[in-house]
Amino acid sequence: MTSKIDRKMRRAELVARLAEIWSRALRVSPVEPDNNFFDLGGDSLTAVGLFLEIERETGISLPITTIYDAPTISALADVIANGSAAPEFSPLVLLKPGNDGAPLFIVHGIGGTVMELAALGRAIRIVAPVYALQARGLDGRQPPLESIDDMAALYLDRVRELQPEGPYRLSGYSFGGLVALEMARRLMREKQALVPPILIDAYAHPGTWPPVSRLKMNVRRTLHLSRQYAHAPLRVSIPLVLAQLGNVVRHRDPRTRLRDWLLDQKPDLPAPLLRVREAGSIALARYAPRYYSGKIVFLKASRPDPEFPDDPERIWHHLVQEMELQIVPGRHRTMVTDHVASLAESLTACVLASSGSASLPGLSSSAASTNKQYLEPQAV
Repeated sequence: MTSKIDRKMRRAELVARLAEIWSRALRVSPVEPDNNFFDLGGDSLTAVGLFLEIERETGISLPITTIYDAPTISALADVIANGSAAPEFSPLVLLKPGNDGAPLFIVHGIGGTVMELAALGRAIRIVAPVYALQARGLDGRQPPLESIDDMAALYLDRVRELQPEGPYRLSGYSFGGLVALEMARRLMREKQALVPPILIDAYAHPGTWPPVSRLKMNVRRTLHLSRQYAHAPLRVSIPLVLAQLGNVVRHRDPRTRLRDWLLDQKPDLPAPLLRVREAGSIALARYAPRYYSGKIVFLKASRPDPEFPDDPERIWHHLVQEMELQIVPGRHRTMVTDHVASLAESLTACVLASSGSASLPGLSSSAASTNKQYLEPQAV
């Protein structure tokens, strides 16, 4: 009896300590033991800080992917108190359960995690399940993949374990759109039924873009960087702007060029996440899109960031047989945060429109075309 009481007391103390850590990391007070991390606004960066502080407080190091299987204080306390090993890593993460129809699979962005897709998955209003696909290597146990083709092969294997037959519904955010397209290409080659893959503001490296698109992007970057250094003396700001622009086109290491292009560096991430991000950068730098003999749906941010093109039709029209373009409120990164309701509405509409209309390769008779549908912005 005494040992049972001691265990309960130790667990109660652990729950209390975790509640304090969660409250600081999420800036929410109080946090109840059964509150869900994602419902409280948790994202990948918050999870990084959370697990680093848990390691400092308890001496226990857990992979960031543990948050998917233990998304509450109570569940996480069980993992720590019982000395449970973190669950075996799987690329598949269930975002929203369902009980009917072919699931929707959404592939991760360049950082590899799918926490930024959690709110999106829950907001998609379909009866079928919604899954995300996360990158290998996030748990630090396996090396990350450095090829989009290798990612497509691995993810398709896992998708088929869950869904042996089509029709397949694939989507991907940013970098993940390229992986989803390669998955669709493989399925088409195997004559599997699939609906048009949905690319969410997805672009290959600028080196693969038409010259006009690269020029327009560089002009916007120049203006953006000029505004950043607007308060600096000209003798300081002009060399800085020119150096950063030159880094993108100079013949240097492709991973460095990619980091300069994205204007987005994450030096404070834990080692496994840094390795996954670096592997994603290598994969993107190596990737050259190939022609896809089917239709895609492209969801474009209404306000293009300076490092992204504003003309996806020019980039994609010669690479696909047919393209449907939809405009979703927000910028590249805020599509999945501030404007997640609008993005979810668009994805919902795409899935519902494709229900019962999955195609087999060679059945489409339409020529390459682009259709636009503009969605009214919604407050989130």
